[in-house]
Amino acid sequence: MILVLAGTSEGRLTAVALEKEGLEVIASTATSYGGELLARDFRGEITARPLSFADMVQLITDKKIDKVIDATHPFAVEVSDNIREACRLKGATYERLEREEEAVEEGGDLVKARDVEEAVQLASEVEGRIFLATGSSKLEYYTAGLGPERLVVRILPVKESLEKCLDLGISPQNIIAMQGPFDEEINRCLFKRYGVSLVITKESGPAGGTKEKIDAARSLGIPVILIARPEK
Repeated sequence: MILVLAGTSEGRLTAVALEKEGLEVIASTATSYGGELLARDFRGEITARPLSFADMVQLITDKKIDKVIDATHPFAVEVSDNIREACRLKGATYERLEREEEAVEEGGDLVKARDVEEAVQLASEVEGRIFLATGSSKLEYYTAGLGPERLVVRILPVKESLEKCLDLGISPQNIIAMQGPFDEEINRCLFKRYGVSLVITKESGPAGGTKEKIDAARSLGIPVILIARPEK
């Protein structure tokens, strides 16, 4: 039995492809929304909730998993660490499906940050409104370090993400709930509409629409902070 951590577009494609090959596959997503997207094409069993380390160990045991394909988001470091350790503990094979990267020209209007903490520090030196194209993950770092009133956030259109934004004090008028990725023109329209002075995004590669965000910002003369992809 194969377990696919399929919370990304490439993860969903992998689960579907393996199933079509006639292999026994279980897929896992961290949210019910991810499960709904996967269920459009995948007919096997889906676990649509966050999994703790203990949950992962139990799942591998109960379902007699002998191979795990980790297709989580490049920034889901803790999840990857947990599933890797769970595989080691239970003797299952671990395989990491790494999202494609793309070259990004650094310098001038684009600065790379090592992590969220450095991104917040760099952003604190810029005046004006800030567009967060980073989702709801670690949003509390930005509201604490920059103030919720300065932020325009683009999130997935799911209840959990919206509630998190509101609980952290972000005004509804500055919350954009849309499913990406987005082309350059949509990004440019949103940046202009909200009059932002800075864009913060992650180094998520082509699947995350990173280049389209950067190109849109550059076309408007808006600087970008790009959070570097962590090593997994």
